[in-house]
Amino acid sequence: MNSILIITYGRNKELIDTLQCINKYQGERIELLVLDNNTTNSLKNDIYNCIKNKSIYLSYYHTGENMGVAKGRNFLISKACGEILITLDDDVEVFDITELERKVNLYFMENIKLGAIAFNIINFYSKMQLRHEQPHGNKRKVDFTKNFYTYYFIGAGHAIKREAYDKAGVYPLDLGLYGGEERDLSFRILECGYDILYASDIVVYHKVSPNGRMSRKDEDFYRYRNQLIVLNRYMPFIYRVSSNIIWSIFYLIRKKGTFKEIFYVFRDIIILKKQIISKECLKKMKEVKARLWY
Repeated sequence: MNSILIITYGRNKELIDTLQCINKYQGERIELLVLDNNTTNSLKNDIYNCIKNKSIYLSYYHTGENMGVAKGRNFLISKACGEILITLDDDVEVFDITELERKVNLYFMENIKLGAIAFNIINFYSKMQLRHEQPHGNKRKVDFTKNFYTYYFIGAGHAIKREAYDKAGVYPLDLGLYGGEERDLSFRILECGYDILYASDIVVYHKVSPNGRMSRKDEDFYRYRNQLIVLNRYMPFIYRVSSNIIWSIFYLIRKKGTFKEIFYVFRDIIILKKQIISKECLKKMKEVKARLWY
């Protein structure tokens, strides 16, 4: 049995659309776990009314706390029983959930070293990929219309083997409510000797709903902060230096950041406990043409 994990906050309509896609599932028994991060559990009845498929075992959780991404996913991971955990955002649509699960199973069967699968995330409205949801830093060196091995996955849609979670650990809790969690876990999955596959034929349509999101200013700051936290936690010294310089200049000029904000980020970096990746892991990242300098 596999598990599908969904965290929801502030996206009632989008969530129901997502669940209606999942309710069309026609395969063997599957588990669906939904964590409601909203203040009240007013969604509970709507969620249960939406999932009538007897092949889907639904578990609904509500604590009254907005756990955010990392803590929320860790909560669901601890509750899930599946050998493969498929994570979807609460504002995505999948045209054929049965075929998605079949392909996920197939790819994990074909490669026993496969730890995670990054789905092909397409904008629901434009039917185009968004650059920030392409799971590779060197966009011009890879072909996103084909499958390839990469070095991180995107949060909106991915699958991870339970075994990989057991060995690499779960999501970090020091990044706040938003950003960088997937990259952090990806480094540890690679360090444990697993591969990460970008599957161009496993497509998820992402609405990128503004509901339930922080302000653009806060989002930009946390993307900058958490990018550097993750890179400084895992990367060798030379790449940490280049990343700190390049991303700080980018944040100041392009995102209108302040020196005060940069000071706070570097203060966090200085006290950060390092877990520098091995030479073998770095070699693997180079083999998949990873962007290392920033």
